[in-house]
Amino acid sequence: MEYRFHSVSSVAWDAMLAAIKSAKNSIYWESYIFDNDTEEHNFFAVLEEKAKQGVRVKMIADSLGSFQLGRSVVGRLQAAGAEVLFYNRLLPWWNPQRFKFRWFHRNHKKLLIVDEQRAFVGGVNVGRRFKNWLDLQVELRGMIVRYLIRSFIVSYELSGGRDKIKYRGIFQGRKVKAFHHSPLTERSVLRKYYRRSCSMAQKNIIIATPYFFPQPWLVDNLRKARRRGVKIEIILPRKADHWISTMANYAAASLLARPGIDFYFSRAMVHAKALLVDGREGIIGSQNIDALSFDYNLEAGIVFQRKDMVRSLKKILEGWLADSDKFVFDPRRQNWWQRLKTAVYLALRPHL
Repeated sequence: MEYRFHSVSSVAWDAMLAAIKSAKNSIYWESYIFDNDTEEHNFFAVLEEKAKQGVRVKMIADSLGSFQLGRSVVGRLQAAGAEVLFYNRLLPWWNPQRFKFRWFHRNHKKLLIVDEQRAFVGGVNVGRRFKNWLDLQVELRGMIVRYLIRSFIVSYELSGGRDKIKYRGIFQGRKVKAFHHSPLTERSVLRKYYRRSCSMAQKNIIIATPYFFPQPWLVDNLRKARRRGVKIEIILPRKADHWISTMANYAAASLLARPGIDFYFSRAMVHAKALLVDGREGIIGSQNIDALSFDYNLEAGIVFQRKDMVRSLKKILEGWLADSDKFVFDPRRQNWWQRLKTAVYLALRPHL
């Protein structure tokens, strides 16, 4: 299996656009956010041209995350022969399918598959505001792509796709595995992985996430790991893209730094979703540390123990740590306003 990590959104876009331009047979792409404002990366123009050439183009956008995607863009793609679907689109009150999904059940995956041989999976959305964000997208070649095709098919069928997309069985290697997380219909894969990682950690845990709303079970597992002497480092953005997320990240740091969990605030926006345990196992995907990802959303990613992949991820995360500022908890700064924000965070944490 071949792989490559991309750690900035624009760099991932370069590789993804090149792959799309090289497509001969098919392009399957699903993402939480598609915006048509990445002028230097003219994804939609290239997709339209590929569809006209007879390449099988199928796209799935989340109806909430991609609500800004214009009708004219979608219309041109469809006129060219592409199939564009919206996951969990809000329907009129008289439509019997209106309650097929819970409204907050979203397709949060970021998955691109080209010619059923090359895949990109991770946390990278498409939109100008994401261009310089620190993020992680893994480019993969090999039989593992078969499993990711199966993950796309699940989203495709749930979104109303009617064509048959064939896949040649499911392959999962020993050292690298892809995961598909669909907690409303299946067992929570993410919860299993994170519980296991925390319980098996012996030396250190590094987490990178843009939003830190850990559910009580995860907080408990992290504290238990810390009591065993495991070093825990969590990388968050100093300023997230939503003010409530920024507030939550600092509230979490204020609460958990006391048990000895170290928080680092990156000067750049971190949107990556990664976990590294003991320099032995890594997880990269689309999942955030919140209830939405663990209990409701469709998510996808990879779990790996391959030494070269682990070393690559470790190098990226250590670079981000070096460029971040360590959070130092000072109880003297806990005025009534800080305590109020912490209380709000504790109230919201199990549900967001």
